Amino acid sequence: MGATRAFAAPQKKANPSAKSTADSAEFKKLVARATEARDQNRLPEAVDLYQKGLRLNPRWQEGWWYLGTLDYDANNYSDGLKAFRNLVELDRKNVPALALLGLCEFETHDYGNAFVHLEMAKLKGIENSDELGHVVDYHLALLHILHGDFETANKLLSELVHQNILSADVKMAIGLTLLRVPMLPDQIDPEKDALISDAGKIGELFVLSDFDEADKSFQQLIRDYPSTPFVHYAYASMLAGLSEYEKAEAEVREEIKINPESALPRTLLAYVYVRLNRFQDALPLAQKAVKLAPQGFAGHYLLGRALLATDKVTEAVDELTEAKRLAPESPEIRYNLAVALARADRPREAAAEQAEFRRLSALAQSKRSGGASDVKTSSRNSSAPGDITPDQLQSPPARDPHQ
Repeated sequence: MGATRAFAAPQKKANPSAKSTADSAEFKKLVARATEARDQNRLPEAVDLYQKGLRLNPRWQEGWWYLGTLDYDANNYSDGLKAFRNLVELDRKNVPALALLGLCEFETHDYGNAFVHLEMAKLKGIENSDELGHVVDYHLALLHILHGDFETANKLLSELVHQNILSADVKMAIGLTLLRVPMLPDQIDPEKDALISDAGKIGELFVLSDFDEADKSFQQLIRDYPSTPFVHYAYASMLAGLSEYEKAEAEVREEIKINPESALPRTLLAYVYVRLNRFQDALPLAQKAVKLAPQGFAGHYLLGRALLATDKVTEAVDELTEAKRLAPESPEIRYNLAVALARADRPREAAAEQAEFRRLSALAQSKRSGGASDVKTSSRNSSAPGDITPDQLQSPPARDPHQ
């Protein structure tokens, strides 16, 4: 999904400038000429006229908007960046300008500021269902991929798929999340394009709950790329989510052979064993996962579950407390910590964790019912209270930005 084009000016009009130049005959003539040139697609002339008008009245917000969009449409991102930066300084509530500022920063490789401004546009309420909102979500997903936050990226891309945005760009981005490649699409070796595209196709099928086709495609992907990191892991994660635990176990063991220094396959296998009540088998895997990724909440969570099931209550409380520190918004961790604290004869603390579990569960349910559809769950076995799902193993729930 490339940059979107031809945006209309925001409906909210700027306050008239107090400067006399804003009311001068010369300025009004420039405004009319610039509008006419833009409407008649005489774009270089329009740019020149908007620049002249802005020299007369630097607080002309509509002028900055149209100058910025003309530069953006012409791929002159450095000039567009300057225009939108000026507009945002004049009106910090202008959400489309914030979005386009972030997109210009992305195109000029200023990824840090791009992330800040695109996130601000999203938090301030840019419409997810319109063209600009789609482009913002796509570029935010790319930035999350670049920083290795594949779970957040996948959520953003899944929203696009559910809105029938099925472009080749979106497919490639989904492929990067599925294979956990922390790069932008244009940084990928062209020889890997087919692999990434095939993975992206599977990801789309998965998001759309077409699990039979996704399963067939995964098997073909493994035949084509048997030694590629995270191919077996991604397939195992899908299988585990469908409660096909024996098949998942076989695939994740293949992943451990290919990827022995990654905590993720061991975490997933520990998860499978916890779901099968094979807690003794889960223990060493969870311990190794914690050693490989001590800041990963899932390893501590699964280790706590296994310890509790094997009557090592004190150690279980410690591990689940650490998991809570790393992922405080997870209702599943709170539920299991409450159970462990009750087993440790700490009823007051157990009650507090149980209350927090109920609060976080209600909040999660409210978000699911009032927002985007909950992908990957419509035709899968639902989890019992206190269970996480395989796709939650990779990153903790995001904090509520409004808290």
